[in-house]
Amino acid sequence: FKGDLIWTLLTTMAELKGHEEKAGFSRPLGAKHGHGKDRKTWREERDDEIAELGHTKQPYVVIIGGGQGGIALGARLKQLGVPTIIIEKNERPGDSWRKRYKSLCLHDPVWYDHLPYIDFPKNWPVFTPKDKMGDWLEMYTRVMELNYWVAAKCISAAYDEAEKVWTVVVDRVGQRVTLKPKHIVFATGAYGPPRRIELPGVDSFKGELLHSSQYPTGEKFRGKRVAVIGAASSGHDVSVDLWEAGAKVTMVQRSPTTVVKSDTLMDVGFEIFSEKALARGITTDKADMIVASTPFALVPKGQRALYDVIRARDADFYTRLSDSGFAID
Repeated sequence: FKGDLIWTLLTTMAELKGHEEKAGFSRPLGAKHGHGKDRKTWREERDDEIAELGHTKQPYVVIIGGGQGGIALGARLKQLGVPTIIIEKNERPGDSWRKRYKSLCLHDPVWYDHLPYIDFPKNWPVFTPKDKMGDWLEMYTRVMELNYWVAAKCISAAYDEAEKVWTVVVDRVGQRVTLKPKHIVFATGAYGPPRRIELPGVDSFKGELLHSSQYPTGEKFRGKRVAVIGAASSGHDVSVDLWEAGAKVTMVQRSPTTVVKSDTLMDVGFEIFSEKALARGITTDKADMIVASTPFALVPKGQRALYDVIRARDADFYTRLSDSGFAID
């Protein structure tokens, strides 16, 4: 609303009649009480599904990438009864988190990070450590009964216009498997591949050169001089970890950085994703809908107003940060 007038209106599809999710009143029984010859347990039926899908039965959808995005979509499709296989190159669900530097944790709050169907428990920390997130994703794939192929890489994918089907060749633990799905979803992430830069003199540099995606911990650099190129989230995380480990750290900032204090971001930026919002009846699902209801064309205007509030609230902090020589935008 804008004053007493409707400013934007969003309509969205909640479910398909005849294809409702298997939840609530439609949830599966899980057991067939009584008696009968050749009855199968849940475990046997699940094992049959795992053995058949991708071999004697073809998936309708193949999701390439088994991070949180691919997992969440896989869970939605599972509840709709859509045969789906998730392909992940790592050895375990959640490894894309586990394999990052030791000190990594989420910077956005728990209320913003729920996956469909299973919320994080009420004692879950506000900011999730990376290994805890990895374990949660691994648990989630199991209890949501997702068909999740680990150590699997997509070798090629080609679409047959006549048959309206994809041919996807997958290397699964060293064996080639050919899948024939109707649809492919690329859930490979926006920030996975390292962003490398050209540095003058790097060819003759005698020391160790690492991208933050390869950085494990600062302990091996104790007492050494280390330059960290970059002054955003990863640069700060790595620099602090190095300093705590006893390294002599110099951070190199190449361009201005957007900086928001964590408490301010929680109070202003994530106000509808919070315990206070839950107390007002705004669940994560409702908050997601509120965010989705804002047309992209109006987002910049709203963000400018938001950052005006942040700038005024933390004016002294930004003055001190700028006076220290750190460039902010």
